Amino acid sequence: MSDVPDVHGQADLQHQVVLGQSHGVQSGLGLWQEQQVFIKTLLSGDPDTVARFAHEGQVAACLDHPLVASLLSQTPTDLIFPFIQGGTLRDLARCGPMLPADATAVVWGILEAVAHLHSRGVVHHDLKPENVMLLRGKAQASQVRLIDFGMSYAAHLPLDIHSGTRMGTPHFMAPEQFQGVRGDPRSDLYSVGVLLFDCLAGHPPYEDALGWLVGISENRAELPGPALLHPVMLAAIQRDREARPQSAQEMQDLLRAARAALNLPELPLQVAPS
Repeated sequence: MSDVPDVHGQADLQHQVVLGQSHGVQSGLGLWQEQQVFIKTLLSGDPDTVARFAHEGQVAACLDHPLVASLLSQTPTDLIFPFIQGGTLRDLARCGPMLPADATAVVWGILEAVAHLHSRGVVHHDLKPENVMLLRGKAQASQVRLIDFGMSYAAHLPLDIHSGTRMGTPHFMAPEQFQGVRGDPRSDLYSVGVLLFDCLAGHPPYEDALGWLVGISENRAELPGPALLHPVMLAAIQRDREARPQSAQEMQDLLRAARAALNLPELPLQVAPS
């Protein structure tokens, strides 16, 4: 696990610029140890908000991967992350459906990051376009940076403060997660399948996401992109967890085979950041 230094107070933070505030937490940019950083600052004294903030820091502190925005430092009131120059996958998606080569490359990078989380006993539980940064805005596996662990489950923590909740983003969350099931890595793989669908179509598969989650609607949009990619998406977005890929590596195997059939270049299992 990563060794995250604990700085005391805000003396090391300089030139802070506030970006916004939500649910008692302020986000902003600043300088820390002569590098530009993204800062989350706890403003609320509400016990639940304090607990959630501390939980996010504890989860982020156990991650250490080049495609994950790992924690640089923390105090009881500040979480300091690397500043990522670029936009989110949502920003790119606003430009329209992505080419299969680009969409599968980005999803490959997401799977690399997710595999690391799962190896540390962490399930993200909020994989969506807004939580995937693309360094310099490039649709490449090496540019992926996974962010935001506020809803994550971590097996090494004695208490899961979100236990039994339905927290998540309906269009991207797995049905069992909506039912309150936490800590199953296959829930993240469902979300990755929806992300692939979203990249190729420009929208997620179920317009009535809540209807799908509760089991009263099965009306799915037409599968986007080349037919060779359809089995990958269909496998990942199955309602039954047992019918999905059982690991990030298994989903990568499916994606690798589909890219090969499409005559796309092979991607390495360990993507080097650039």
